[in-house]
Amino acid sequence: MTTHPAVLPDGYWARRELACALTLGATGLPCVQAGVELLIDTDIWLHRPDFVEQFITIDASVATALAVIDWEAAIAALDAGRLPCSGGERAVLRIAAGMSGGIPLDLRDALISLDRINLALTATAVEHAAGLPAAGREHA
Repeated sequence: MTTHPAVLPDGYWARRELACALTLGATGLPCVQAGVELLIDTDIWLHRPDFVEQFITIDASVATALAVIDWEAAIAALDAGRLPCSGGERAVLRIAAGMSGGIPLDLRDALISLDRINLALTATAVEHAAGLPAAGREHA
């Protein structure tokens, strides 16, 4: 298997390819896919070179690239102050890591940090993690 760190792509279509690679890397794992889709839908973390280049790895040995997130390392960096962000951005990353990586979080603290839009996206991700189909969701 040939893996390498992801590099933040330029342009909409390149970012879309990264999102598709992450979605494909989570295929068949509803909780992982829900967390990945939360990051994609909130449109925050996949635009940050410090996140993408350090915590996303791409497997280029397959015909269609697969990408995975190192959730434990990302949360360790967040806790150490190496990923500065707003309270809402912090909450989104913690919730996604909790769903996808099984990393414990203070749900009360995370939920009160979300605005209405990110709260709705989180509710959709929770439904998906629970095995309910995501209405209107495009899949790679």
